[in-house]
Amino acid sequence: MEGTGKWITGGVLGFMAFIGLLAASRAADTAFYYGGWLLAIGCIGTIFMMVTKHYNQMDEQIARQREQE
Repeated sequence: MEGTGKWITGGVLGFMAFIGLLAASRAADTAFYYGGWLLAIGCIGTIFMMVTKHYNQMDEQIARQREQE
């Protein structure tokens, strides 16, 4: 996934996390409550993984450039 796709994916995941928290806050039973929390935590975790992957790739690129110099 390159360029704009990463931003769109992050935005969609953020929106889904918001929807999960909204579902948990208005839950009539425990299934929606825990399901909403699981959705939100999963989406936020995925966003953090995307950020970590990006910075790991940047670190590798910087290390390769330093080796070439």
